[in-house]
Amino acid sequence: MLRLLRSLILHRHLLKDFVVRDLKGRYVGSSMGFFWSVVYPILNLCIYVFVFRIVLNVRFSDGAAEEMVALWMLAGITVWTAFSETVSRSTNTLVENANLIQKVVFPTEVLPVFLTISSLVNMLIGVPVVLIGVLWFSGGAGAAEAAPAVGALLAPREPEMRALSLGLPLVCLPLLMALQAIFTVGLGYFLSTLNLFLRDTYHLVGVLVTIWMFGTPIFYPPQMVARAKDGIFAWILEANPLHWLITCYRDILLFASWPDPMVILRFALLSLVVFMIGARFFNSQKQRFPDLL
Repeated sequence: MLRLLRSLILHRHLLKDFVVRDLKGRYVGSSMGFFWSVVYPILNLCIYVFVFRIVLNVRFSDGAAEEMVALWMLAGITVWTAFSETVSRSTNTLVENANLIQKVVFPTEVLPVFLTISSLVNMLIGVPVVLIGVLWFSGGAGAAEAAPAVGALLAPREPEMRALSLGLPLVCLPLLMALQAIFTVGLGYFLSTLNLFLRDTYHLVGVLVTIWMFGTPIFYPPQMVARAKDGIFAWILEANPLHWLITCYRDILLFASWPDPMVILRFALLSLVVFMIGARFFNSQKQRFPDLL
């Protein structure tokens, strides 16, 4: 793992070039360019609000304001989009760059990393939309005192029980993004290598990501899972690291609430474990990549 990190530092300029090229290539020829990074999550929000709130009539509670629910969903969509996009693209990245890997001495370890960084940068473009919405609907008040005390993060907490506000907890955003990057890169290393042995991995990941999305409280309140069938599905929340992560983002972005440090620690440990497993598997097979491709 240390050898991999040293290689990433050594090839940091190449990594930067790949990130810049990917960001520019996302919307090449588009008249709106990076503005699509803002439009896309909002369009998704409109679709899911229509499906879950209007058609399916999913209710958070009688006191849930529509703007609160919309921002709550938008925060989850913004984070999930960055994660799912990176996992899907990373799975097939070695196959897509076979010409580089087979013909030149190429540091393949930069591929999942640049995709992760690119998606996080793209996510950062959408985050201000959430913050502007919070400022607008909170009347510009940054009253952190409206937020609840730290704790019980995984317990279902209804959004209408807290006031929208911005505050000092925003300083935790870089930490969450760093942990998200470590977790995603680890998955990228593992899945991209596995995809060389089993090409169906790419298609299977697409299905699993969809299942994971609907298993994460992004478009519906977590208490619906906790209360379903007398709570027999509550373990889904406890075992879902994306639920931990998205809840932390929501606490910070929407409610000026400090995330539970125990949940942060839990996600950090999981991220390191996933990264170490992925990096070890990736490095152990790296010499065979040209032959596998």
